[in-house]
Amino acid sequence: MKNKLIASLTLAGMLTGTTAFAAENPFATVPKDYWAYTAVEQLVSDGLVDGYNLEDFHDKKVVARYDLAQFVARAIANEGRANAEQKVILNKLQDEYSNELKIMTVIPAEPAKTEAQPAQNNNNNFFDNGKIKWFGDARVRYQRNYTDNPRSYTASADESVRRDGKNSRIQERLRLGFYAEPDDNLSVLGRLKFENTLNDDTRWGTDGDTHHGEGSVDLLALTYKNNNTAVTVGRQNLNLGQGLLFWDNPMDGILVTQDLGNNASVSAGWGDLTAATWQDHTTNAFVANVKAPINDNTNLTLAYLKTNSNNNRVYGTRKNQWNWIESTDNPYMFNSIAYGFNTQLSDKWKLKAEGVSNMASGLPDDAQKNGWWTRLTYGNLKWDTKGTWEVYADYMHLGNYSIDSTAWPHILNTPGGDGVGGNGEKGFGLGVSYMLANNTNLALNWYKLKPYDSDYSGFSDYYDMYNLELNYSF
Repeated sequence: MKNKLIASLTLAGMLTGTTAFAAENPFATVPKDYWAYTAVEQLVSDGLVDGYNLEDFHDKKVVARYDLAQFVARAIANEGRANAEQKVILNKLQDEYSNELKIMTVIPAEPAKTEAQPAQNNNNNFFDNGKIKWFGDARVRYQRNYTDNPRSYTASADESVRRDGKNSRIQERLRLGFYAEPDDNLSVLGRLKFENTLNDDTRWGTDGDTHHGEGSVDLLALTYKNNNTAVTVGRQNLNLGQGLLFWDNPMDGILVTQDLGNNASVSAGWGDLTAATWQDHTTNAFVANVKAPINDNTNLTLAYLKTNSNNNRVYGTRKNQWNWIESTDNPYMFNSIAYGFNTQLSDKWKLKAEGVSNMASGLPDDAQKNGWWTRLTYGNLKWDTKGTWEVYADYMHLGNYSIDSTAWPHILNTPGGDGVGGNGEKGFGLGVSYMLANNTNLALNWYKLKPYDSDYSGFSDYYDMYNLELNYSF
């Protein structure tokens, strides 16, 4: 293999004239008192060269320029982790070993820099420096019975608003985002969301609810990080615990996160949940989250969410009353704590579970305040690898005030009930997820659900729920 490598490099030198080997022979031995040797040694010591330590470095009895260039290439790949002093060293090393790095295609081949042509890394243009990254995703989803609706119902006084409980819709969503680091300690995250809903038949009288081309600022947040403390301000993506309280949805506010090391962290903040809950008024809340690994395979989580006002109200379906009048509005009141875990049982088996309790004062006397959910997964799905897959089974037992089943800001594939203060939800579901191509996923799931307490609700089960979706990310 080494002889093939040398032959390939020699051929590359012949084909490119004097570009590759004019300045230095890449296999010439470098003395240990040479400044570049000392500089690379420092980067290895600082851990900027992945997979190497000082013992590995010193074990090389004879170090050639090409050997040092390989270390430099690995350090350049980790430039995003480098501090200001290390970046100065990297710039000097990149200039010194430009020919060798071109052979390895680490940097593009271009004319040697002169005094009249400043180095590219001195360019102050934000885009040219490679400090901004674009990303996005697209989704097409079909849902059948996407709201928890009883198979039997109580008709309201106005028969024109009767419904049979069945509904379906097709949703198309495109999200475009960017991430930028204008400074070593400062980062910006933004994302736009465009969503279109088709065939949204909720069966409320003759009204069909179809939305075309809804666009919004999904995320726009600024993060300042100092050592192990990060402060994020703006519309940010919030995840709490295992996801029963809040997951992958935006909050407008401030969040402070302390990295405790060894994959442990604690965070707390304050913000408006309206961007996720779709309320017509501000819904401020205090949030907190703790993540604590107990070993390499298992994490424990503790999450907290408290809305700040008992005056917040949301439409609900209080005990199967289907008349939409002001008296059926239910209080949007949460003082909830969620405790959970996720664990890798083996190479292919994973388990997660979370329990939740809503301790808010002022809830109705018969409020069902507690709930829990668990998911067992088999497989080894990798988003960037075609052909990988996983299957999973869910079980949930959720009271009508345990989670937000109106706005659906949680992680479940179901709303978790028929609205805050409604009838809650219990039951099981099965799902499968398959990577059709790299970054392209097809997912299907089905749920068999009942109200939390059939005696309380007056009916025995909901219509079965189905979800089919195609996701692509870039």
